Amino acid sequence: MLIVGREIGQSVIIDGVIKVTVQNVRSKLRLDIDAPKGIRISKVPNDEGNRDFLKKGTRIIDSSILIGENIKVTILETESGLLRFAIDAPKEVSIFREELYKKNQIPLIKK
Repeated sequence: MLIVGREIGQSVIIDGVIKVTVQNVRSKLRLDIDAPKGIRISKVPNDEGNRDFLKKGTRIIDSSILIGENIKVTILETESGLLRFAIDAPKEVSIFREELYKKNQIPLIKK
């Protein structure tokens, strides 16, 4: 599991084809997911037993999102108010903060 800090409007790029952005919609945090048509996206309830990875003072905001069959993304908020993504994906799936992805000039793959 990878945990990365993001602010509202910032994104991560998953496997070169999926862009996940934190949005603030009517004072609620939401995930905006841009993925190819063939990739299924669905909400999943948070597993109470899977909270062992959370540090004290961190809480899960809303449901997690399942992308495809094996990528799970959850928005976390720390005690200090920082936003973080928890991304649970297989090791072979690449994950970049968007600004690093662009800096390395890796083109986003369109499928």
